[in-house]
Amino acid sequence: MKKTKMFEYIQCMSALIRADKHKVCAELRIQLVHFEVLNYLSHSNQYTDTPAATAEYFGMTRGTVSQSLIVLEKKGYIEKNKDEIDKRIIHVQLLPPGLAILKKARRTKLFNSATKILKQDTSSAIQKKAFLNVLNALRKASLSTSFTTTQENKFQTMKQPTVFDLIEYMATLIRSEERKKCTELKLQMVHFQILEYLSLCNKYSDTPAAIANYLGITRGTISQTLNILEKQQLIKKTQDKTDKRVVHIQLLDKGINTRDKAKPTELFSQAISLLDKDSSTLNNEDIFIQALTALQKANNSYSFGICNSCKNFTKKSSNFFCELTQEKLNNHEIDFICQEHIAI
Repeated sequence: MKKTKMFEYIQCMSALIRADKHKVCAELRIQLVHFEVLNYLSHSNQYTDTPAATAEYFGMTRGTVSQSLIVLEKKGYIEKNKDEIDKRIIHVQLLPPGLAILKKARRTKLFNSATKILKQDTSSAIQKKAFLNVLNALRKASLSTSFTTTQENKFQTMKQPTVFDLIEYMATLIRSEERKKCTELKLQMVHFQILEYLSLCNKYSDTPAAIANYLGITRGTISQTLNILEKQQLIKKTQDKTDKRVVHIQLLDKGINTRDKAKPTELFSQAISLLDKDSSTLNNEDIFIQALTALQKANNSYSFGICNSCKNFTKKSSNFFCELTQEKLNNHEIDFICQEHIAI
């Protein structure tokens, strides 16, 4: 397996989890970032429950975190208290209403369904060990001290994390590194996520509607964001040659360069170096594919999988073919994400 491919699978799983969380948060009328802050505070201690530690954990600016805390405080989900010794330090405490909304937002239906599917196909014990190895490597490779401390607290409170809990932890760490990069580049996180998706999707999934489905964000928000990216000359919009109502989004050279700068490649490289000591994790591609497939099957909407792992993907003579669209596929397209993907 190409070593960096492992992290591509993890990022695909992360996107499915994130989209599910977006839907849950929308139902509860809270933003995803608010859920993430509440979730962080539920596992923090007296050394990591400050606005500064929260900002470091998420890779956000202190101003952004401060705004989120103000909103959560107004909703009655948290309260701020000055440190008894150093009055300059503010501690953030999660209140009962915050715990209640957090419990609702932590919907585990997707994880439970995926876990059942995964157990049918493989040994969950082997799966968990492999993903735990990757998580530990990512944690060691990360420079975020507050992340490591808080994640240790999460392991203490969750005695038996599932494979998908481990994936969610990895996704949080990767997002933290991505946010830091985006802050340095003065790029919003959602802008990076769109650029990243466009670099991975195929011709059936490069539309505004597909992007909205992939990220779990409303089409209105995606439309506004794409307008910004177009003005910055990071993307280009083109009409479909057959159906003029369909718009395709193309990633321009400037967009590719921006995406490359924001991608946490150093984190992945360092994690791979640490994992080289355990070749069983790096060389067992099936472990990561099976976990991704289980999540895709458990997801009730689009699975967004790699083209060549779809039920509709076939090979006829010397050509690759899509049974759904009845079109030929070239060598370049078959390794990209498609929203019409159906897990085998």
